[in-house]
Amino acid sequence: MSADRKSIPVSIPDGLVEELDKLVAEGKFGSRSDALRYGARLVARESRLKRLHEETAHRAKQDVEDRLERKRVR
Repeated sequence: MSADRKSIPVSIPDGLVEELDKLVAEGKFGSRSDALRYGARLVARESRLKRLHEETAHRAKQDVEDRLERKRVR
């Protein structure tokens, strides 16, 4: 294992193991680990995108509120 990776134990249901094995057998992934890493990257990416969306929406809402407040003050 390379220095930039960390091994973590994981337990998953038998049915999911079978699905992973099918994906490996079909050549979609080189191993179960490859498939799980791909899935983890997807989850992490979705989480980052959700946070980015929430932060952007919050900033946009704050910008609108600030502009409305400046109009009221004039």
